[in-house]
Order: sequence, then structure tokens, then C-alpha cells
Amino acid sequence: MSTTPIEEILQEAIQGEIESYQLYTDAVQRVKAKHIQEMLRTLAQEELGHKASLERMLANPGQMRRQVWWLRQAPIQDYQIGDHLVVKPLGPDSTFQDVCIFASRKEQQSYELYRDLAGQNEGEVRELFEAMAKDELRHKNLVESWYEEVVYKEF
Repeated sequence: MSTTPIEEILQEAIQGEIESYQLYTDAVQRVKAKHIQEMLRTLAQEELGHKASLERMLANPGQMRRQVWWLRQAPIQDYQIGDHLVVKPLGPDSTFQDVCIFASRKEQQSYELYRDLAGQNEGEVRELFEAMAKDELRHKNLVESWYEEVVYKEF
């Protein structure tokens, strides 16, 4: 079992959110379509919101316990919509669907990382990782719901 202090875990998670934010904002520059740029900006803002939540947890351990409890209680189901779709690198001609699939896979990877870390820990650290995994799955569900809206509009 790991004995990494919660503060260090939160700092690393905050850095991960910064990197995700940067990934999405950089992607805005790579695509031409305005509606896709807007979607990427929305995803970037989601990452900033997640970062702010982690920063609040870091600054206030009582807040962390409440938020971890709330996140762990929230019913989240993985619909696995994007799990078997082909991910393409984002570029100037990326479609809305391409961005959704890319983002879904990125959120899935984050979910798996936190889920696996939860399995390697116990107590409060395990609970924190479980909550973080659920939050990533929530992001994945959001992106996949956008994907479904596009797919079903076309039919």
C-alpha cells in the first residue's frame, strides 16, 4: 500500500488538470471549425473547474472530506460509448465527433489511473482516489452525451 500524503496527491492531480486544460486550449488552435473550438473551450473550462475543486480540497481538509463523501455517493455509470471508437489525433479538419472520441478516451484514461491508485491505497487516500475517479467518469459521460447528440441528429 502507498503512503503518499494527501497533499502531494492533490498537488499532482492539480498539475494533471492544468495539463488537461492546456491540451484542450492547444487543440483550439489546431481545429478550424468554430463550433468545435467552442466545445474544446468548454472542456478546458471543465478542467479548470476540476482544478479549482482540488485546490479547495487542498486548502481546507474539512472541505475535502465533504466533497470526497459527496462524489463517492453520486451515482455514476460508465456507458462505455467511446471505449471502442477509433481515436484520431486532433487537427485542422477534426470533426465534432473526433473531438468527443478524443476527449472521451482522455477522460477514460484519467478515470483508470485514479481507479487503479484507489486500489493500491486504503483509508482516506483510497476514498480520495475513488472520488477523483468518479469525477473523471462524470466528465467522460458528459463528452459521450455530446457524441450521442451528434450521432443521433445525423440519422
